[in-house]
Amino acid sequence: MTTAVKEQKKKESLHPFLPLIIMVILVAISTHFIPAGEFERTEINGRTIVEQGSFQYVESNPTSISDFFQSFYYGFERGAGAMALIVFIGGTFGVLRKSGLLDLGVQGLTEKLKDKGIGVLALAVMTVIAINSGFTGMRELDMIFIMLLIPIMLKLGYDSMTALGIVLIGSAAGFAPAVANPFFTGIAHQIAELPIYSAIAYRGMITIVFLFTGLWYVTRYAKKVKKDPSLSLVADEEINFDASEHENSLEVQTMTPRLKAAGIAFLLLFALMIMGTLKFGFGFPQISGVFVAKTVIVGYIAGFNTNKICQAFLEGAQHVLGMVLIILFARSILVVLEDAMVIDTIIHNLSYLIMGTSKNLSAIMIYVVQTIINVVVPSGSGQAMITMPIIIPLADMGEITRQVACLASQLGDGITNYLYPTNGILMGVLAASGISWSKWAKFFLPLFAFWTVLAGVFIVIAQTIELGPF
Repeated sequence: MTTAVKEQKKKESLHPFLPLIIMVILVAISTHFIPAGEFERTEINGRTIVEQGSFQYVESNPTSISDFFQSFYYGFERGAGAMALIVFIGGTFGVLRKSGLLDLGVQGLTEKLKDKGIGVLALAVMTVIAINSGFTGMRELDMIFIMLLIPIMLKLGYDSMTALGIVLIGSAAGFAPAVANPFFTGIAHQIAELPIYSAIAYRGMITIVFLFTGLWYVTRYAKKVKKDPSLSLVADEEINFDASEHENSLEVQTMTPRLKAAGIAFLLLFALMIMGTLKFGFGFPQISGVFVAKTVIVGYIAGFNTNKICQAFLEGAQHVLGMVLIILFARSILVVLEDAMVIDTIIHNLSYLIMGTSKNLSAIMIYVVQTIINVVVPSGSGQAMITMPIIIPLADMGEITRQVACLASQLGDGITNYLYPTNGILMGVLAASGISWSKWAKFFLPLFAFWTVLAGVFIVIAQTIELGPF
């Protein structure tokens, strides 16, 4: 075996599907050892509630080889709603990217503010990034932001770590609280039978706190580096970034009146979607419908013909296919657990960890468990699919509100996505910036530790006030 082949194998990263497929296999095997059981469930005010003390063992129904292979089909079938929504979101952003609106919007913002000082520039850009990650969950757009921001930061006398901090910390500030993120919040609320995006004000408050603490952290570092470049964490690293090449690619297109009109149409439809979820109870079908409307209306206003809209939609949908398949595999795990009737047995045994402890401690434990699970399942939507059907009954038995259970879960998932090297999007952004994971971890760890504690405080407060509606 040649050295080149050895190096290639050494650098080959673990595919995100593999841990999930392994989990399906292990769960299928476990159904031959875990006894089947079930709780009695009743419906109260539209919610399915597990009746405490009603658990009983039933006849075993372990997963057969045929059941195992069919579980992937049924995982697709039962997770179709969430998967369809993600396809429509991906298609819409495909049209936005093809039109140039995303690149030109961020470029225009940073160019206008670059002479206003690092505080104003960082606040504006981080706010835009936080809104994107908090409301759409499309962290892939961080790749665009980092490519646009690095050359500007270098020109202003800062370093590439400053640009990386603005992008990733801004993204984390929105993604962790997940104000209206369809990938975690939407799926978790659907499973928990909560009104989708309920308690948005509380998550919005967390976002603001995260955003401004993150802003202080980044600007403090940036000012030190500008004053003394030797303090840069990347001073000894070559920046693998061709700024001129990317800038030249943007000069081909300008923000025309037509593109401005398309951008305004997108924002109006985005506002309609948020208002619809808050005021009119929009679910996945209605939210998907709004994204389809965005695709068509924005595409036509931007000057696309029908053929070009279809092509851009297809490219965008292909971009999120990996997320769709992660949901498929995650839902397949639940299919195996549910059909073998062992999921209630797992809930019954885990309930002993919840019952008899304080509500605050139980809520914190949900948070801790999600941070651990995120190592092997770095997809928020995948985690929501796997864990929420187990966590929600446990929350009910432990008298933790379902809203708090969802909040603890999404915070546990969200913050660690910006530290764990198993997260593909994080590693992609680091590769684009030319900064190693170890350097990023050295920069981010103090803020990560602070945010981790802060998230715990917000969870305890939420449980103390019994954040709801239930």
